[in-house]
Amino acid sequence: MLSVGMMITDYHYNRLGILRSSISVVLSPIEYLAWLPSKMYISGTKVLATQKKLLTENARLHANQALIELQLQKLAILEHENTRLRKLLTSTKPLKKEQVLIAELISIDLDPYRQRIVLNKGTMDGVYEGQPLLGAKGIIGQVDKASPFRSIAILISDPNHALLGVIARNGHRSLVVGTGNAEILELQHIVSTTDIRIGDLITTSGLDGRYPPNYPVAKVTSIRDTTGEAFVKVEAKPLIDLNAIQEILLIRADDESLSRAAENITKHP
Repeated sequence: MLSVGMMITDYHYNRLGILRSSISVVLSPIEYLAWLPSKMYISGTKVLATQKKLLTENARLHANQALIELQLQKLAILEHENTRLRKLLTSTKPLKKEQVLIAELISIDLDPYRQRIVLNKGTMDGVYEGQPLLGAKGIIGQVDKASPFRSIAILISDPNHALLGVIARNGHRSLVVGTGNAEILELQHIVSTTDIRIGDLITTSGLDGRYPPNYPVAKVTSIRDTTGEAFVKVEAKPLIDLNAIQEILLIRADDESLSRAAENITKHP
């Protein structure tokens, strides 16, 4: 009955409106606090989902960037390789096509006292022992041993390698010997009165029965007098970077010219 009376009173006189408003004001903070954990959970879930999405997208973009950079590097490598091959093939213009074979380096001798490399061509490809090796800028070495499918070459820097070179400027001949250092060759038996200068180009003479003539070998980098000796110590740097060779030309020298050279050496030791 009391409730009915209050409803009638509220309906007719609206006297409980103020009381409801007051109660609502009092209960509003309590309701907010009651709903706060739920709202924080919902907001936190949205933030975490957004953050996860952003992290995933960021990771995808980083992966794409890495892939693009890798592709650019591969393109740069291919460009350098094409440039290197063009230079290599340009150096063979004076030669007939059947005289040239391109080989790739597949391993190196890790012995610090030996300068030797292994090539992916052998006797089945026409490779033979003693065959000269040429790079884009000059002589590399020669084949030491050949098997059917691969061969071992000795570089001009090997201590056991020697060739008869010539100073291109004046035609003076000298024995060019490896030192075991890929950047240093030694010119032997150069007397102190010899006309030789730093920067002189050393080429093959074609008189040693090993290499055809007029191929560049090295440039003179050092000339030092030796006290009490009639000879000077002369060093030269190979024109080819022997530590960075990859593709190599195997050239078939003119057998007739090499035979004549061998005869000259026999007649005039």
